[in-house]
Amino acid sequence: MKKILLILFITILIPASSNSFFGENWQGWVYPDRGNLSKSISVGKDFKSLSACRAACINKINTSGYKNADYECGLNCKPMDKNNSNSVMVCKKTER
Repeated sequence: MKKILLILFITILIPASSNSFFGENWQGWVYPDRGNLSKSISVGKDFKSLSACRAACINKINTSGYKNADYECGLNCKPMDKNNSNSVMVCKKTER
């Protein structure tokens, strides 16, 4: 019985609590011209939720007056090349 409870704890409780234990870290980028995704502006790196990242990106678009902009939020992003601060970012997932 103890083994069954231990297995249930490991398979259910630990994955369910991992995001709240380790936290989510969202980063946001705005693309002033959705037709040219090679140019982006970083909006921030320390958003604790996707909704906070989205709100910041939308606010940046609205206050900057971009007419054809788009945005992207990435979860737990890290640079592809750790020795280059301008490296392409690799994220666990990206959302709009």
